[in-house]
Amino acid sequence: MNAYLFTAGLTQSQVRPSPGRGGQMVDSLRIWDSCMSAIIYGGDPEQAQKRFEAWCRRTPEGENPVETELKKVGAAQFIDQLLTESGGNPLDWPRISRQVNDTLQTTAVDDFEQGYWVDINQAVPPGKTSFDVESLKRDLPEDIRSGLNWSPDKKFFFLVSVLSPRPSPATPADESESDAPDRDDADDENEDDDEKTDLDEAVAALPEMRDKDAATLVEARNSVVAVWLWRKFAANTRLAPNEIQIGPCCSFIPVE
Repeated sequence: MNAYLFTAGLTQSQVRPSPGRGGQMVDSLRIWDSCMSAIIYGGDPEQAQKRFEAWCRRTPEGENPVETELKKVGAAQFIDQLLTESGGNPLDWPRISRQVNDTLQTTAVDDFEQGYWVDINQAVPPGKTSFDVESLKRDLPEDIRSGLNWSPDKKFFFLVSVLSPRPSPATPADESESDAPDRDDADDENEDDDEKTDLDEAVAALPEMRDKDAATLVEARNSVVAVWLWRKFAANTRLAPNEIQIGPCCSFIPVE
């Protein structure tokens, strides 16, 4: 079953009551930018994106519903296996979705021991080839090692995003070249692009908004082990040198 990690940068607006002159409440339009992510499983890429966009635009019933405009949508297909300390397993997305949701509802989770605070690209850089979990643990600085869960009986699901390489800075074109575009036309095109992706700078700069080459789900005792498992899996692939981002699972949504 195919699955995809989608992230959207979006602008939302809603008419809300706010204090006016004399303390009276008046209706005013509020506009804000944000990003949303979800795991869509089942169907083909086009069906999955339509399902994600519909999910982003969902609005609760009410007199003044939230209006949502999608400014940028990015997607990455999941690697077709669950990475674990005992090897790769087939991905049963409905079962994993239920398992993650049940865990969130019934178990008090200590985010600190999972290790989302660790700079994983520095702690486990590409090429990290520790023989096993114990040697990986010994190689870590004490201030990192002591804060993580190392119990093999306690495992968590981690979402690993494989980030696309950052684009090289644009080289200024030689304006004397005969095929250089007219400056006014180029400016008009840039303005059109800006209108399509005009997100708040803080939202546009979020790591979640980076383009991604792939995504994978990992079950491990902490984020460092999860990243090490990914490094081992990707060692002989084109994705080996890519920066990665790690986080908890987001919403699971079936196409149908």
